[in-house]
Amino acid sequence: MFRIAHLGALVALAGAARADVLSLTAVRDTTLWNDATGSVANGSGPVMIVGRAGGNSTAPIRRGLVRFDIAALVPAGSVVNSVQLVLANPSGNIGPRNVRVHRVLNDWGEGASSTSSGQGAAAQADDATWLHRFYPSQNWTTSGGDFAASASTVLAVDQLGIHTWPSTATAVADVQGWLDAPTSNFGWLLKLDVENISQTTKVFGTRESADPAERPTLVVDFTPPLVGSYCSARATSSGCSPRIGWSGTPSASSGSGFVVSLDQASAARATSLVYTLSGPAATPFFGGTLCLATPLTRSAVQITAGSGPAGCGATAALDFNARIAAGIDARLVAGAVVHAQWHLRDPLNPAGSFAASDALRFALLP
Repeated sequence: MFRIAHLGALVALAGAARADVLSLTAVRDTTLWNDATGSVANGSGPVMIVGRAGGNSTAPIRRGLVRFDIAALVPAGSVVNSVQLVLANPSGNIGPRNVRVHRVLNDWGEGASSTSSGQGAAAQADDATWLHRFYPSQNWTTSGGDFAASASTVLAVDQLGIHTWPSTATAVADVQGWLDAPTSNFGWLLKLDVENISQTTKVFGTRESADPAERPTLVVDFTPPLVGSYCSARATSSGCSPRIGWSGTPSASSGSGFVVSLDQASAARATSLVYTLSGPAATPFFGGTLCLATPLTRSAVQITAGSGPAGCGATAALDFNARIAAGIDARLVAGAVVHAQWHLRDPLNPAGSFAASDALRFALLP
């Protein structure tokens, strides 16, 4: 738990508050086709489609779904200031059409179906379809998706190219809510405001697009806390979920007193605190997540102390202020922003000899 020792520290904390900006790539996206059987999908294809191509009998309504993992990169306790959805429209019809973005109210899946065709593909297990949240067994409450009636943001999309939806109070509230309660994050649904006019499709790149510039992006401007956690732990082979913690105030000059801790770990495991000044990441790594952008710096190896491997009470700790005072890393100066994560050796883990805590972001005060 973070503790403020005195009023001077409180004033310093207020002065250190500053906005950060991150660009998040979608972690899930797909298209819903208005198909009476609910058997058409495109969970893993390179495009998602919004609108209608032709008449009712030949070209059903299409709607898009997209989700971003806010809590994977934005520290808990941050205040979201603005958000902008950015989509690439590489093909489809031109002409201005209002594309509305609505908050989704129930979870949905992204299966293995894949096509670049406007007619979709055969739905696979866990695909979202017009009828299903997870094909073939879990249905939407309302066919076509369960979503908030009011749009969070709207943009008139006309010519092909990159399009940015404006930040609104509702869109900011959506993202803030997803950060504060990650289990409520089901993403957004995209639809035209008028869906009964032919030749109105807008085609957007998905996270599977071969061109990274065409993948859905959410630009989040936020004010982080001085110290805040983010990302997800990688469980150990014995079922422990290592957790990062802290006490004290990070300072470039105090010499001691900001302790970054590890708990809920297996005992007798080699561990070190890994950190970076390059920002956060959410990179797959040996079956877990590397929460730090490279290059990385590692502290000296410790051995976790506490309960046996079957328990989850082992701990470790590092006084980061003392590390700064030792002059080990000249980059650790006032104003530097550090992202850190505990990494542990776990030779019994079938996905790789690696386990990790969640991550911590902290700014160094003078």
